[in-house]
Amino acid sequence: MLTSSLNFIRTGISLMLPIVTVAAFTLVSSPAIAEKCVSVEENDLDRNISVHCGVTPSATLDQDGRLWVAFVYDQRVYVSHSDDLGRHYSESVSVNAEQEDIEHNGENRPKIIVDDDHIYLSWTQKTSPRFTGKIRFSQSIDAGKTFEAPRTINDDNLFTGHRFESLYLTDSGHLYLTWIDKRDLESSISQGSEYTGAAVYYAVSSDEGKTFSQNYRVANHSCECCRIAIAPQGPENITILWRQIFGVTTRDHAIAVLTPNGQTLNMHRASYDEWQIDACPHHGPTMIQSSLSGDYHMSWFTNGDAHQGIYYGRFSFDSNEPEDVFQVDGNAGAGHPYLAEFNKTLYLVWKGFDGEQSLIQLIKSTDDGKSWSVPETLITTAQGSDHPLIVSGKNGLYLSWHSEEMGYVFHELTSTQSAKLESGE
Repeated sequence: MLTSSLNFIRTGISLMLPIVTVAAFTLVSSPAIAEKCVSVEENDLDRNISVHCGVTPSATLDQDGRLWVAFVYDQRVYVSHSDDLGRHYSESVSVNAEQEDIEHNGENRPKIIVDDDHIYLSWTQKTSPRFTGKIRFSQSIDAGKTFEAPRTINDDNLFTGHRFESLYLTDSGHLYLTWIDKRDLESSISQGSEYTGAAVYYAVSSDEGKTFSQNYRVANHSCECCRIAIAPQGPENITILWRQIFGVTTRDHAIAVLTPNGQTLNMHRASYDEWQIDACPHHGPTMIQSSLSGDYHMSWFTNGDAHQGIYYGRFSFDSNEPEDVFQVDGNAGAGHPYLAEFNKTLYLVWKGFDGEQSLIQLIKSTDDGKSWSVPETLITTAQGSDHPLIVSGKNGLYLSWHSEEMGYVFHELTSTQSAKLESGE
């Protein structure tokens, strides 16, 4: 159960803080990408699957700067890598030899972590049209040449909802898997009692993915279908941020610290938007820990009575309250923000809409979130597109994004030069 401090109600919208200007750069569509996907479709079953033709990609940079991308194509998770930051890619390797109905939408996608020659992957396997699933895990110990047979990490053996997993590796080597779980709903139904929403669960591997702990429950009454954000809390603990149900229908956010041995610490309410909705918004939050203050930078979408649109705020476990809250984008269609930090500068990207096309937009802060730049449009498309993500590397930050028009886009955000994604690059 959440502590009583999560039941407080606060109203009012914070004013926009001072802004700092920032130079823009341009991304240009590449028609060659569509041609690559056509050629893939015309080949036989042993074809090399292009990263541009898959969906819901996730990416990471390893210690040597090699780019790794996991994506879904034809009921399989594939992994490909690039040694030149996305200009050329290796042949893709299938993770699951047997096809699975893999959840692939903006809030559900495979996750990938690379640690030396060790590659960890997680995803959600869809087991019926009725929002059921399994949390799946696989790994490679030979730098992605081969992958172990996938395992199911949820340990309840129930035909129910286990979805929206997130994966995180701490500095101490503890591998955390968190997800949204409906086992407690099933138990309540069997006992004839009422249960709202789902629950947040997690498991931990302390031996490089060989085994996982039992499943630990974090909180009852979470929202049923929103991604969980993870950031470090010291060398072995993590902090998670998720959408929680407060009272009967208020769907705002909660924050807590998790330990490798199953303890949940410092659970508090993290947003006070007063969103009254008896449904799932499919809008999960994003969060990173500040390198300057140790506080947590957060961004999220809401359509509450107090706030509407995309918001930014910061949370400190000293005050246990969100601070510096302001509206990033209140326009219709704006959603799915993502945060990252590089060289003491915060970057926040999100997906906007101008009535005709989707916009990937960016703002920056050079003072730990106290003020932000004016919004900068990075790229637009009138066709279908994914949510934007940011990949952190030792030399910079990169936009990771997929669209029907341009395929997979991986482009540096931290360059001081104006940059273009030209045809064939």
